[in-house]
Amino acid sequence: MRRDGVGPNQPETAMLRTILALLLIALSLPAFAQEGVTRYPPSYFAANQPTTALDMVALLPGFRVQEGDSDIRGFSGTVGNVLIDGQLPTSKEEGVEDLLRRISASQVDHIELIRAAADMHGYAVLANVVRKQDLSLHGRVELEGTVTHFGSTGHRMALNLTRQGAESVLDVSASYGREIEGSRGFGTRGRFLPDGTPVRLSAYAFPELKNFAELSAAYRQPVWGGDMAFGAVLKQQREYSLVREDIYFPAPASSSGLESGRVRNGEARLDYKRPIGAWGTLNLFAVHRVEEQDEVSQTMTVIDTEISRDRSTHREDVGRLAWQYQSGDWQLENGVEGAINVLHSRNTLTQNGAPVILPASNLRVEERRAEFFSTATWRINPVLVTEMGARYEVSTLTHRGGTNPVKDLSFLKPRWLTTWNPAEGHELRFLAERVVGQLDFQDFASSTSLNSNVINAGNQNLEPDRTTLLSLTWEYRFWQRASLTLEARREFISHVVDNIPVFSGGRFFNAVGNIGGGRRDMLAANWILPLDEIGLSGVTVNGEMTLQYTEVRDPATGQKRRIDGDKPFATEIDVTYDLPEYDLRLGVSFGTDAHKREYRINEVTDTHRGVKLDTFVEYKPTPEWAFRIFADNVVQSGSFRDREIYSGLRGSAPLSQVEHRALNNGAIFGLNIQRNF
Repeated sequence: MRRDGVGPNQPETAMLRTILALLLIALSLPAFAQEGVTRYPPSYFAANQPTTALDMVALLPGFRVQEGDSDIRGFSGTVGNVLIDGQLPTSKEEGVEDLLRRISASQVDHIELIRAAADMHGYAVLANVVRKQDLSLHGRVELEGTVTHFGSTGHRMALNLTRQGAESVLDVSASYGREIEGSRGFGTRGRFLPDGTPVRLSAYAFPELKNFAELSAAYRQPVWGGDMAFGAVLKQQREYSLVREDIYFPAPASSSGLESGRVRNGEARLDYKRPIGAWGTLNLFAVHRVEEQDEVSQTMTVIDTEISRDRSTHREDVGRLAWQYQSGDWQLENGVEGAINVLHSRNTLTQNGAPVILPASNLRVEERRAEFFSTATWRINPVLVTEMGARYEVSTLTHRGGTNPVKDLSFLKPRWLTTWNPAEGHELRFLAERVVGQLDFQDFASSTSLNSNVINAGNQNLEPDRTTLLSLTWEYRFWQRASLTLEARREFISHVVDNIPVFSGGRFFNAVGNIGGGRRDMLAANWILPLDEIGLSGVTVNGEMTLQYTEVRDPATGQKRRIDGDKPFATEIDVTYDLPEYDLRLGVSFGTDAHKREYRINEVTDTHRGVKLDTFVEYKPTPEWAFRIFADNVVQSGSFRDREIYSGLRGSAPLSQVEHRALNNGAIFGLNIQRNF
């Protein structure tokens, strides 16, 4: 079995020594004691007239909802930082924000902010939404309709039911509807020579709609001296686009296309948590998931027809056993997790009826993985808490239909998090961690989107990236309900996952591969600012901003550039104005992000959007009813894609053409009605 031997660089060692010195200083200084659990009753949120539990959680000082990454196989790293009734939502098919939207604000008894508990799931702070324990049936119905000025329409219907028994809880949810994809639409597409001379100009339509349906249920009750929970989810969604291009230069012509994708998901899960007296608590988790995808891409002109089809089935089975123990100022967690993942992918591409040979077009990948983990949390004194732990992962990947039939991997992933409260309202957090990325099975197989001009070959030699992460975070709470959080982060990355060329059948294709070492620097800020303190009663400003610098050496040109897909800048600001005397709430959201650049083997693609501005007016005549009128993308900013296309392999072949595409769905207007009972 191959072992990974990548160690820390000299800059990492120096920064670790700096953090250790700061911790020694912190031990010797007096400071304000931060409570482990802070409780927020409904009265804390009343001035902001929240409709759902998500509205309430968004107002917690120093807290920002994090979903986790549901695409990661296994359990670690997939869960968010929110608990519901003290239980961690473990579904990969239902996000934390979706679950919180289903809980009306009237159902919430209180919300807790938790720090330094036995099992923090990799987060420094957790929020626990505790519902009222009255014996009754609670429900919520939601209806929504949307329309654009191009005539596209969307709709959504949802029903959520909660039956609270003496010792049990049953949650049932169903939703059905159609969404409008805001980053596609109608516009123009043109190709030009490097000197700007037009080659082809056209009107271009690429609207996208998504039909969806979902049914889920969860049941929890005491069993055998512990707490047992069952859950199941069934989902289906179908995305489709009817593409049309009307060329008006150099000569009138037209082409059409189709993008269609259907995804079906099924999930069944079991959680069991049982105290074992003075020996702590045992926690058992098991899940079975199946996902089926069927994607078709087609382009047609008078003389040419291309059709691709990508079909795949992914199955995942995960089992996890953890033991938690607390003694005085010490909290321990140890456990083991096992997973079996299987992907079967079949891909075809034809041009004018003739098949095109694609690498790894019929592939089966199986992963058997085990992970052992241990974490210790020590409250050194009332103001200083440290957490140290490690995970050790071993896995075997088996391929059928590829060139590399077996791959063995093993990684040690240590973690160190320390929290210090130097003064009232201030908190500093130091984090040093080794993170190992997870291979996306879809990158082993070929994939094609003809209308987006993307053909990817599979690469069975792909390895996960390895990152040494160092982070310093400052959290400041002031004005009773205001907070500001700043984070500085440095990541040293080896085996960066990017794009490489793959050759097959006398042709070359783009594939995902490893290109060497790189680094990522990030500055992030998020804030909650109720402006009552400066005379603007009822006005609250929430926001977040990220600055990011990444660097890697381009394998095609030998020059340094940003890591593929990373954005150097992004921001989102939400302003709400509450008028409780009129049962009204007004809101404006502003968002923008920088260009996302993709460096493929024969082109460089730059995608970006203009400034996005959303508004809403919400009226709540009674605690049970809520009416919201909203307008998204009020300024009608577009979505842009620029492609620099080379005549061969980038770095050795000259620039051939430049393509500019601009699409716009216009503003989206809608009405949302909610009824709680």
